[in-house]
Amino acid sequence: MRTVSGSRNRLILVLSALVALAAAFWLAAAPFGLADRWPGAEAVLPHGDSTPATLLTAHGSWVLPVAVVLTVLAVVAGLWLLLAQIPSRPATAPLRFSDEESRAALGTLEPAVLQRALSEHVEEISGVLDASVQLSGSTTSPWVQASVTIAEDAETGWAAQSVRELLAEDVRTVLGTPARQVDLLIRLRSSAAPSKAVVGSRDRGAATA
Repeated sequence: MRTVSGSRNRLILVLSALVALAAAFWLAAAPFGLADRWPGAEAVLPHGDSTPATLLTAHGSWVLPVAVVLTVLAVVAGLWLLLAQIPSRPATAPLRFSDEESRAALGTLEPAVLQRALSEHVEEISGVLDASVQLSGSTTSPWVQASVTIAEDAETGWAAQSVRELLAEDVRTVLGTPARQVDLLIRLRSSAAPSKAVVGSRDRGAATA
């Protein structure tokens, strides 16, 4: 399962909003006469009778270079943001086990080992042809994402429910805590046209029911 960074996108939106507010403040300086009330900033603020031509003439020494720099930065940032939208696998760190009071580390477990074991166990369910499990989070708040291929002649609803219950039970058994969330992507293997369906997330409360 792959994901896109939501925090990064929110940061970009905040920065864009700040730039838009700065530009709006500069343009609002003309109708509100801020240049006359703030003599120290008269050199950079537009006046009430300013036009685009007069603004370019009066502030051309810095408006044009700044506009060029902002345009280049906007293009670079746009390309970076576009490339950043390509989904990537979430970073996984070793799962650390500790005692009940979290004072002493008892050991670590590579997520890839548990993911492979979960995938192989899911593939033992009748009707499941292939499975891929991604585990993220921590031992106290694990998040399971699974992609499962089911045969076209299998009972899809039963298979999906069985996969959910198996993943929730295995995670609870191995880590000693229920999964915070179980996301399941179901693919149906058909001889005509393959299709897929996203089965809703299952949070910790549902996993422990």
